[in-house]
Amino acid sequence: MSYSVYVEAKISADGNFADCKYFKDYQGTEEIPGSEIHIPIDSGNCIFSQAESTELLLIGATFKTIGSTPGMNASNFAPADDENNVSFAMPTTQSIVKGVVLLFSTPGTVQNLYPSSDPQVLNDGPATC
Repeated sequence: MSYSVYVEAKISADGNFADCKYFKDYQGTEEIPGSEIHIPIDSGNCIFSQAESTELLLIGATFKTIGSTPGMNASNFAPADDENNVSFAMPTTQSIVKGVVLLFSTPGTVQNLYPSSDPQVLNDGPATC
């Protein structure tokens, strides 16, 4: 089982970051307000996918459990698959918060890489049974 979040990204006004909006659906009609994303505790995986109207391509993500020992390694990065989806595991037996930085590029010829602001994923929602 997994939970999908759809992201719409465009280049920020200063040209250095990706401004993001998050949605429950590919079409971008069910917006998730803010950047705190609550998923069911039994999801197991959180998948970020591109929303229909995104301007930038999702190419990867870094993530870290908030409150754990700081540090980055290979287990804190996930490249996007061929369909621009990024997936990372969430425990199903305890609630945690993961800070996530999504990484985007321009479509076609890559002109720059754009990190997102830091959405947080919380697996504290009711089980989906």
